Amino acid sequence: MRYEIIRCQFSTKKEQGMHLHQDIEILYVLDGSLAIEYEEEAYFLGTDQFMLINSNVRHGYHAVPDCGENPGSGKADEILLGSLLIDNKVLTEMFGGEQQFFWCNSAQEQSESYEKMRYFIRQVFNYYQTTEGQGIALKNSVYYQLIYLITTDFIVKKGMRKFESLRGIRDERMNEILSYLMMNYREPITLKELADRLFLSHTYLSKYIKNNFGMSFLKLLNNIRLDHAVSDLLYTDKTILKIAMDSGFPNQAGLNHAFRECYHTTPAEYREQMAEKLDRGEQEDSSQVREKVEQYLTSNLVRTSEAADSIVQEMEIDTTQKEEIKRSWCRIINVGAASDLLRFDVREQLRYIKEQLHFEYVRFWDILTDEVMIELKEKNSRYNFKLIDQIFDFLMEIGVKPHVELGFKGKDFFVEKVGLKMLSQNMENQIMLLEKNRVLLEELIRHLTKRYGISTVEQWYFELEQNAVVQKRVPIGHYFEAFDAIAEIFRNYVPNVKLGGAGFCMNYVGEELPGIIAEWAKRKHHPDFISIYSYPYLVKEHLLDAGRNPYAPDEDYLYHQIRAAKQVIREAGFEIPEFFVTEWSSTLSNRNCLNDGCFKSAYIMKNLIQNYNEADAIAYWVATDIFAERIDTDHLLFGGCGLLSRDGIRKPAFFAFSHLNHMEHYFLGKSRNAIVSGDGKGLFYICCHNYKHFNFRYYSQDENQIEVEQQPRLFTDHEAIQMSFKLHPVNNGIYQVKVYSVNQENGNVQDAWRKLAYFNALSVIEIQYLQTACQPALTIHKAEAYDHTLVVETRLAAQEIQGIVIAEL
Repeated sequence: MRYEIIRCQFSTKKEQGMHLHQDIEILYVLDGSLAIEYEEEAYFLGTDQFMLINSNVRHGYHAVPDCGENPGSGKADEILLGSLLIDNKVLTEMFGGEQQFFWCNSAQEQSESYEKMRYFIRQVFNYYQTTEGQGIALKNSVYYQLIYLITTDFIVKKGMRKFESLRGIRDERMNEILSYLMMNYREPITLKELADRLFLSHTYLSKYIKNNFGMSFLKLLNNIRLDHAVSDLLYTDKTILKIAMDSGFPNQAGLNHAFRECYHTTPAEYREQMAEKLDRGEQEDSSQVREKVEQYLTSNLVRTSEAADSIVQEMEIDTTQKEEIKRSWCRIINVGAASDLLRFDVREQLRYIKEQLHFEYVRFWDILTDEVMIELKEKNSRYNFKLIDQIFDFLMEIGVKPHVELGFKGKDFFVEKVGLKMLSQNMENQIMLLEKNRVLLEELIRHLTKRYGISTVEQWYFELEQNAVVQKRVPIGHYFEAFDAIAEIFRNYVPNVKLGGAGFCMNYVGEELPGIIAEWAKRKHHPDFISIYSYPYLVKEHLLDAGRNPYAPDEDYLYHQIRAAKQVIREAGFEIPEFFVTEWSSTLSNRNCLNDGCFKSAYIMKNLIQNYNEADAIAYWVATDIFAERIDTDHLLFGGCGLLSRDGIRKPAFFAFSHLNHMEHYFLGKSRNAIVSGDGKGLFYICCHNYKHFNFRYYSQDENQIEVEQQPRLFTDHEAIQMSFKLHPVNNGIYQVKVYSVNQENGNVQDAWRKLAYFNALSVIEIQYLQTACQPALTIHKAEAYDHTLVVETRLAAQEIQGIVIAEL
């Protein structure tokens, strides 16, 4: 079994009699009120208050009625208690064998240190069931941060007023008795031997121990011995007999008797029970207690307070170093199958997105399918371009250009999760059909040029992907044949047509990409752009077959994929005009509730800032949740990847693009968490974020099974960051600073829906209310520039994004 310096337990036990133990204990009231007896002192703890119990100090507690300060805490005397037991032997060894004592009682004192303690204690609670993987390292790091804080901010030295009362020793004789027993517990100590050593009668000593320690001499000695025995039972492979002898018991029967009296079971049974529980990641808590703890942890997110430390980031901007900004994020947006563009609701949402976010191109696919009256066959294909005309006419009407993916995507692949079903889709036949339908391709491009003009069609993009992101890959030879056929026909009618591909997925074809690019460079028809997809999965059939979560843990996955693909192209000496990421997101699943919340907005802004100027276009997947509507999407939110919900409500992801689209004309600089722009005339705009990546919990479950209320527990931490922007040179004087914030409480449709009790049967008026209510918070303040330098500061909560407007008054 794994040894841990801190053990975590939970209890709903309303009363615990006076007792003592060697381990230091922190009692934390998760719910209810508690009266604690600490030697001769009495203390009261309310909900979210805590107290440290020093080693070998008698203490007990009982639940008390709530005085009304903690509404909603349940019945008057109900209690939910968390307990952290810190190994005092290890702690004593850290201090060279000297026993340390501490004063820590949040009901008696308030300070920044207590806020830090509360944060770390609740972090321990958060990870208490972690039993494997990187979660163990994370949990241990929290243990030692907590111990460091206790030994730094709460230690009480000898000579200080509280020292004697904290250690529970009222006179030197008590100290002498306890020290002797702890040093010699392995020996066959008797009451008479100890009395002789202290020059006392054994009758007087027996009464003295009973009066001052609250128990008999034998029970006090056995308590000390049992403390060591339990540790050996849990964390060593010693036999029961060996443990009995090492702990000072005369034989195994003596250990069994003392153990049964205290734990109501035998040492062997206790070891077996605890081994099973530890292997299952359980504590000595009933399922009912664990359920209450999970409810508490889910509804009480661990966040740093304003008083606690936050990460500080500083950014210095030279306003004279500027270049024209490149808006790669709003060039292309994915919308879905061509037939979706015939739907009224999709059109209305796309019209709104165009007006608000100013995307230049709309990317869609499945244009050669039955849904748009194209019957593609090896021979005698039939077609009617009427519906295709309606699609292109609409795009022209709203002022966006088409980015046409000529390949095929199954409509049901991107719904629940990445799995073997996705990998089993074979699109090779459809790709080969394109090469065999030259007449249809020629009729299509000729029709488009006649209807819209060559100069207009030259501004469009046509793409042919290799279907490498999830489906079985089309052999590259077949792909090249299809691409060459399209290029030969399209370029004959539109010489400057923009034609490219192949939609490479680096984690699936990465090893083969150098050879593919080298071969493509030798062929007659070269692409006008090369495209890649980026979804953070390790898509391997053997992993999925074994039931493994395929999610890649790389926080900078998109950045690394872009750079890897560009390096392959560069090393091949393949000159291409443009490089696109034509699909990217944190997930392929449209049943992942993280798509609906603040995580997604921070994820988008983080990636778009990090990959600024790394690609000519970075096309987000996907514009609207309507794309993923199926029979199971009767909820207001269902985890779709869209920027807008099915009902047209702006999701936090929408505001990430909205903030970025307010960037000024000139790029001035960026860091990992921010990008700064200006208009060259004293107006500045900053986008910043506090993105938090997943922890081990996210990788241990299917993404479509995540519950909305459990989201906060899926991230590495919830610490705020304090950002400071130093702009110079600027004009001296007063500046107005407007901060538009999207966080858990503002601009978050998930939180707004929670306040409506997650009801789905909402009226039109209620939907309109949500559409209006879901918008960023606005704060305005002033800042003054001195010595031609302006400093602007802001604080961001976890997963918060901000757009900051700075204007000279």
